Amino acid sequence: MVGRLIVAAILDTLLSSVLPVALIFFIGYLAGQRDGFNQPDAASIFKFIAQISAPAIIVNIVITTDVASLDPALTGLYLISELMVYAIGFFITWFWFQLGFKDALLCGLAASFANHVLFVYPITQFAFDPVMSIPVRSIITIDIIIFTLTIIVLDIHQAPSAGPLRAMAGQLRNPLLLALLLGVLIVLNPFGTPLTLIRCASFIADAAAPCGLFASGILLARPISKNNLKLAMVITGLKMLLHPILGVLIIIFAGGYAIEAARTTLMVTVAPVGVMALTFASRYGGKTDAIAQSILWSFCLSVILIPIFAVI
Repeated sequence: MVGRLIVAAILDTLLSSVLPVALIFFIGYLAGQRDGFNQPDAASIFKFIAQISAPAIIVNIVITTDVASLDPALTGLYLISELMVYAIGFFITWFWFQLGFKDALLCGLAASFANHVLFVYPITQFAFDPVMSIPVRSIITIDIIIFTLTIIVLDIHQAPSAGPLRAMAGQLRNPLLLALLLGVLIVLNPFGTPLTLIRCASFIADAAAPCGLFASGILLARPISKNNLKLAMVITGLKMLLHPILGVLIIIFAGGYAIEAARTTLMVTVAPVGVMALTFASRYGGKTDAIAQSILWSFCLSVILIPIFAVI
């Protein structure tokens, strides 16, 4: 009887919270396969997301989150699991696959960084009370720092003669980092946050998930080289198997958190590989085929795993 109730709850979460978000990805995939939309179309959509809609999400998260409701310890434990997967992915691909530093770093990023902004965050808004989305908000915020540091390291590696100061100065044009700083400044504003700004940021932010998932489907509909299948399998395995195992061990067993309190945080560990990893790989000339393949595989797996983690 208990088993049937659990299965019913998993199916209900799948149908009511996960598939409404996931279907737009598969619609984009079909549209890309039928040439209704092409790669330049996807690139234009991603440009809007990267420069406008995703920064709006960050501003919206910062200005609408009650600081008193944050749990830094839970976010810190997740960060430990994420950085461990990042490091393991880097060293495996560096030593075992004998990739260069740049490619190994990008593979480590892909293995550890989840698609929480476009996938897990909207699912939590469907499936749980608003308070349960706060841990996901915290993870999104802290991952901006990891992204920024990764870009700095890649820029230094790509142009070592320019020096680290120039690489760090380049982040003054990073829309996500600027959005985070803007959100903090708005919160610290002694006159309060204007309702117009709150609603505008929320309105723009709502466009990110459907547009991003649709564009991701278009992007992954293109023919992908099968030359790096083993590497794609390793990235997928690290993200969808190792990360949730480490998450449970570190957050539940070592951290002492109850599963219910850490549920949405653990859902992030089984989220698919983030699309930004593919964007970075394309920008820096990395293993785009392997990362694209891992995004597609991990997305399909996450559709199954997220409802399970949301219930059990």
